[in-house]
Amino acid sequence: MKKRKHIHILLCLQIFLCIYGFDSITNLTEGARPELLIETNEPRLYKMIKGARDYIVNQQNEDGGWSLLPGGESEVETTALAIWALIEADWGTGSRIIRRGVRYLRNSQRDDGSWNDNTAHTIFALIALTKANTDPEARFDGLTWIKKAQNPSGSWGRKGNTFGHVLYTSATLVGLKYIGFNYRSFDSLLPGMEWLDNLDHRNREGYWNLPGGTQSDIYVTAWALQGLSPVYNVDEQIAWLKQFQNINGGFPRFPRKESDPEVTATVIMALAANEDPVNTRRIAINYLTKVQADDGSFISNTPREIRSPTANLQTTCMVLIAVHSKTDRKQ
Repeated sequence: MKKRKHIHILLCLQIFLCIYGFDSITNLTEGARPELLIETNEPRLYKMIKGARDYIVNQQNEDGGWSLLPGGESEVETTALAIWALIEADWGTGSRIIRRGVRYLRNSQRDDGSWNDNTAHTIFALIALTKANTDPEARFDGLTWIKKAQNPSGSWGRKGNTFGHVLYTSATLVGLKYIGFNYRSFDSLLPGMEWLDNLDHRNREGYWNLPGGTQSDIYVTAWALQGLSPVYNVDEQIAWLKQFQNINGGFPRFPRKESDPEVTATVIMALAANEDPVNTRRIAINYLTKVQADDGSFISNTPREIRSPTANLQTTCMVLIAVHSKTDRKQ
């Protein structure tokens, strides 16, 4: 794989530019029609987006947060994903729904700058606050924690400075890019990519799986390929992913298994990040329009807290994020 030139810039300047360098989001109306990145006039797609968006809005708790399963206690990760998904679907950043969600995140941040001393929770919360164009101090503190939480190897673990984990490293790399950094403007990115690319963190086939596993995991690989884009040439790995698209257009967690909405959403994001031709994504999005539940939710057992396929907020949010995903260049 080929690496581009690595340029160091002072962290304080990086974070200042990240926080203050974004274009302001001026659409403050609720329920505005989204501008899709996949060109289509298919009414079913708009119906799917509206259904997912309405489902997310209707599941907001009184404290402003969201839970993984309807009726549960609010959680940082699910709340961050809900805010991210709604804003991607053109929900106004000044709306009451978004403001309440942001307030929940603000109140949930720890004194050390993290959310729950958890890498994924922290990076998703930072994406949400960045998308909402709010709370620069909280974002600064969160980015500082992310910087400190990185291991000397370049990886990130579930908690700060814990054993490197493929999925948490991938999610952190992806999140930093969604926030607005690249490998030139944030010196933690390239070491993280180098760790992720290392063959020691892949299986014998050259793909990725969770610790303790050996079988190539399409979901984990899709996250890793997002983390490596656009610095690494991953055409071979993208071609490997695409061969497992099922006849219904969806993607399974493991080869020759049933399609799963959240796995499919993650693959769509990986294809977009690596600027793969749009046809595979269109077919996958078409699958998503067909498997949505009547209430607008999506059913999956991909979230690690769920043992059997269940309607949940995480999967529904990831689907909404995926259908609006941009290439890294456009992002």
